[in-house]
Amino acid sequence: MARPVRPLLPTPPAWVRDGRFELGTFAGPLTEVNPLDAEFGSRRLRPFKRMRLKEWQHFAVVSDEWYLSLALFDAKWLALAQICLFDRVRGRTLFYERRVLPWRLRLPATLAAGRVGVSAGGLELAFENHLGAPERGEHRLRFDVRGGRDLPPASGRFTLFEPLAPAADAVTPIVVSLPLPGGGALYSHKCVVPCEGSMVVGGETVEFPRARSYALVDVHKGFYPWVMTWHWATAGHVGEGGVRGFNLTDNQVVDQERYNENCLWADGGIHLLPPVRFAIDGGVAAVGKPWRIQDDRGQVDLVFVPEAVRTVDINAGILRSRYRGPFGAFQGTIRAGEGDVKVDGWFGMCEDFYLRA
Repeated sequence: MARPVRPLLPTPPAWVRDGRFELGTFAGPLTEVNPLDAEFGSRRLRPFKRMRLKEWQHFAVVSDEWYLSLALFDAKWLALAQICLFDRVRGRTLFYERRVLPWRLRLPATLAAGRVGVSAGGLELAFENHLGAPERGEHRLRFDVRGGRDLPPASGRFTLFEPLAPAADAVTPIVVSLPLPGGGALYSHKCVVPCEGSMVVGGETVEFPRARSYALVDVHKGFYPWVMTWHWATAGHVGEGGVRGFNLTDNQVVDQERYNENCLWADGGIHLLPPVRFAIDGGVAAVGKPWRIQDDRGQVDLVFVPEAVRTVDINAGILRSRYRGPFGAFQGTIRAGEGDVKVDGWFGMCEDFYLRA
């Protein structure tokens, strides 16, 4: 049996209380996510702390044939709407991106009943989050984008099911508040969930039946240092035992033994995992080569083999971004709960991320 790691704490009433971040891994979603109430760093710079807040909502929708990555990202100096459609059968990637005026994008404070959408340059991307009624919790995703520059028009509608306790089919998200250098912190809500929907790509309709599809929820807010870096891996699988998945990150969090967001979803529950490290064959310049993800306790031992790599590079004066996001399959073992979980071809993605902003 794997050794226990950090505790799963009762969920506080708010992320920030009396000017301080409530830190830890929580048993359920936060109902009040109030980062601007935090008091940290120089008093002189506190009025500008909103400009230091990085926020995003990202959802991945996966079937045997397709991997979809839909994201709204707000770095305050820069905001992006991204739609990435990876055709696993043909090995092709369709990537649509629009830059958005930062003041035109306002991500919801919580997931209870929030909506956000962007319409720019022939691209529309909208998310609805409805976790306020726990037993009927869900997310609704919609996108429409016109074609051009060798890209076909595409549209899609999806429902992601995230019922929470006391529902009989409840899932447990990983909800964390983790300390960052300089006194800041990050909030993250992630989960692997069932989903269903359909999309049309270049006139071809693609169905995502619930019995063969799953989705990855990734919602985040954080006061990062001037330079942000991380490695991240996530994947899922749907089979006779329902939906399984994992989330693994090595980032700038202070004291990752006590504070991290690493976990496995399996057998209807969540299993917390220790810190992990990433190694890429050939180094970070070769992200298309195999990755290995391991920990020091022998609980996580995975190999990730990329099938395609999405890159985003931005160099705009003081703002610089380098993003490498390969899609592919994982093999290996995760020891959690009462035994070993075999990871055999689970499909997902990794990230090698750098942002100076």
